[in-house]
Amino acid sequence: MTSGHTELSFHYMRLGGQVETLLQFLLRRFRYLDDQQWKENIDAKRIWVDGKLGKANLKLHDNQKIIYFRPDFLEPEVDPQFDIIYEDDSLIALCKSGNLPTSPSGKYYKNTLVNLVKSRFGMKKLYTLHRLDRETSGVIIFAKSHEIAQTMAALFRKKRIKKKYSAVLNGHLPKSSGKAIPEAFIYLPIGKDLNSKIRIKQSVNSQGKPCQTYFSEKEKIGDFSLVEVRPITGRTHQIRVHAAHIGLAVLGDKLYGLPDDGFIRWLSEGDDYLLERNFPLHRQLLHASEIRFEHPVKKNETVIRATDETVSYTHLRAHETPEHGVCGGGVE
Repeated sequence: MTSGHTELSFHYMRLGGQVETLLQFLLRRFRYLDDQQWKENIDAKRIWVDGKLGKANLKLHDNQKIIYFRPDFLEPEVDPQFDIIYEDDSLIALCKSGNLPTSPSGKYYKNTLVNLVKSRFGMKKLYTLHRLDRETSGVIIFAKSHEIAQTMAALFRKKRIKKKYSAVLNGHLPKSSGKAIPEAFIYLPIGKDLNSKIRIKQSVNSQGKPCQTYFSEKEKIGDFSLVEVRPITGRTHQIRVHAAHIGLAVLGDKLYGLPDDGFIRWLSEGDDYLLERNFPLHRQLLHASEIRFEHPVKKNETVIRATDETVSYTHLRAHETPEHGVCGGGVE
């Protein structure tokens, strides 16, 4: 890394064998900048290919090394708050804020949970076992070694790791006959939304992978409801997609609570657009509250819980959103 910049390097391979120029690659790999912005980066000598200054019309070949010296001012601000709620020689469990990406992706590199933890505690390596969306707060665990990461990955594959979430939904779950508590068990496949212009958006569709989510109401808060969620599978955006599909989007969810055009306008205009639309909150109210698994070394059942002041959602009654969630937690 250089002062004021982050060095991002890539080992280039053609996609599907197709020839593309440096500019075409940059537009494909970093979709948050447009054609003109990438030309400006190239002119500013921020893009290098095999040790030479890049040119927009340069045709790329397999195995070339591309380096992008990205200015740090391009990286959005985050809420860097996190707390350690469990740690031993094998694992570390954290409670992260509701505006903090887990790992480097898209616009985010330095301002991610992984890099913040490594920087604060001088860790050279941290193994990501699962992810939380940037706006999802709560408990997340990392492995400290490759061997532990492999053991935990096997537990995830065998569905032997159980999670619970808290969420506020925009509406109320239907009350079933004979059931004292409103609940919903959704068995619907999830995959890429083929009808959306938004690349990352998922949807319930027949071409998706099997997916199961259980919702149980805990409290009615006016027009909203506080629910406990248990995802049986672990698909991308699973809880958010299933909630939106039954007409009860997670409160504050821009991707699934706004039409595509509205989400795109929010990306370009920011929270001012949400205020114009009277959109309820600037972050989605989804919190990873518990993770339960067999410890990879001790072999005992380990339960790690993360509480969050925002997940009491008492601020909803006052129509306020706290700036920071206060993490806390415990271990069984």
